[in-house]
Amino acid sequence: MITLPLARSVLHLDADAFFASVEQRDDPRLRGRPVAVGTGVVASCSYEARRWGVRTGMRLGEARHLCRALLVLPGDYRRYEQAARRMLAICQEKTPVVEVAALDDLYLDLTGLDRLECVPDELRAQVRDEVGLGVSIGVGGSKLIAAIATEKAKPGRNVFVAPGSERAYLAPWPANILPGVGPKAAARLDRINVQKVGELAEVPLGVLYGLFGPHGKTLRDQAHGIDPRPVEPHRPPQSVSRRTSFDPPTGDPAFLGAMLDHLTERAAAWLRFHDRATRGVTVTVRYGDYEFAEGRTVLRRPADGERELKEAARDRLARLYLRRLPLRLLGVTLAPVVAPDAQASLFADPAEERRRRLDECKDAIRQRFGFLALTSGASLVLSEKLERDRENYKLRTPCLTR
Repeated sequence: MITLPLARSVLHLDADAFFASVEQRDDPRLRGRPVAVGTGVVASCSYEARRWGVRTGMRLGEARHLCRALLVLPGDYRRYEQAARRMLAICQEKTPVVEVAALDDLYLDLTGLDRLECVPDELRAQVRDEVGLGVSIGVGGSKLIAAIATEKAKPGRNVFVAPGSERAYLAPWPANILPGVGPKAAARLDRINVQKVGELAEVPLGVLYGLFGPHGKTLRDQAHGIDPRPVEPHRPPQSVSRRTSFDPPTGDPAFLGAMLDHLTERAAAWLRFHDRATRGVTVTVRYGDYEFAEGRTVLRRPADGERELKEAARDRLARLYLRRLPLRLLGVTLAPVVAPDAQASLFADPAEERRRRLDECKDAIRQRFGFLALTSGASLVLSEKLERDRENYKLRTPCLTR
């Protein structure tokens, strides 16, 4: 007797207007009113705000112009993280195969699960009752289909894409709904008069190879609804980033340098806590006129030490920050995240060994007494200008601060 393999069933869950919904949940005065979370730009906005044209990523000045009654909040990342952990726990009660793509963005592999048709409604009801948030859910035969179905499901609905109907379901969507089609790829497709996924699915593979190289086959597979990516419950992180924004913008070199050191220290501590290292440092800035700039430094070998990473970040900021304008945002990203070198050279370097022991001592003290139990001399300028608790400075955009 031949046993046929089970058809895959993937569920994608996404919280509706996540940051803004948490604020409305915690403050009854905000319910039913247009709310935006962020400083400088909109990090999240309620559906009441979206009716006026407010969108994520929009400048707050433009958002206020569109919606005069808009209520703008700085946000609180820790409350959002707590809500996300509770949603994750609820999902893990249904299946252990849960992938966390983002705080409010979860994939569940439901293949072979009994009463599959009941799971979406049960999840939505449980998250609503226990977390106080609305979620949208898409179900399909792959992560790609489930995620796109969630877009159709918003707000607060379920959409199920039946097996075998994937290509027909995708056909009317704009091509940039596919994860591999960004602005540059969309512009290339537009030159050959391709705007819809269904049109992309009809393009000969040779033409796509000519436009995108080997990535052309991936795009064609996606247009046909083919996505073999598994749901990875313990997917190792590929990067770690820490960032914050300033309101009003600041151009104080000492303050910006100290803030960059602090963000880099926190990212480096995360690496060591997870026994990881990085091969690159990227610094991101947003100027007072909202223009972005980004620069990357590639390291010669994997690193996890504060001193080396802070030096690389400072050097990159000095070469990146060339305009005579204050900054609205500053961030550092360590990527790719890799395994640390077991032994970089045949003979141990005494200076490197001292650095490693010092970082271990600092990590132990911070884990016991709070991250800010130890600060560098350069970071004292932050203590003069910012309130703090034992774990972090109270920054102007907590929703972006970790």
